[in-house]
Amino acid sequence: MTQEVITAFPPLIFPDSEILFLGSAPSTLSRRNHFFYGNPTNRFWWLMSQLYDIDFLHADNAGKTALLRERHIALSDVYVQCQMRKAGSSLDSNIINAVFNDIPRLIQGTNITRIYITSKKAYTDFVQHWAGQLPDTVTVVNLPSPSAANRSVYRTDADLLTAWRAIING
Repeated sequence: MTQEVITAFPPLIFPDSEILFLGSAPSTLSRRNHFFYGNPTNRFWWLMSQLYDIDFLHADNAGKTALLRERHIALSDVYVQCQMRKAGSSLDSNIINAVFNDIPRLIQGTNITRIYITSKKAYTDFVQHWAGQLPDTVTVVNLPSPSAANRSVYRTDADLLTAWRAIING
């Protein structure tokens, strides 16, 4: 079985960031497209467009970065590096030997009070690893995955958007 080492993108975070969205690790297509949530079947950018009423979906990487900065939104991953049991896989269930991103250090000096994690495995690992090490002012929440692999649970984009809105606005 061939294993593949995955390295996260540098965090996209600004001093005035208020919200941090965390994935697990960049997918194969994200790495090919050199940006977070770069798989065209992933619904993250569509969801962001709906939630913030701006067109993230059609912006290039620099445009997405500018829009995120304007909205005080940061992006990063729970794992700074990991291996995939199977080369070419992007499924979180194949993640092994994960090295955690230092999220407490990453958010230090920012205005981040909400962390949304878009992967069930990454959320579980994050909570186990960083329990009690974040400021009390920071809330960590698991969002349903925007991945196409999650279509068995949230079959339509509208269902997923409803779930995200209920969590984010709740």
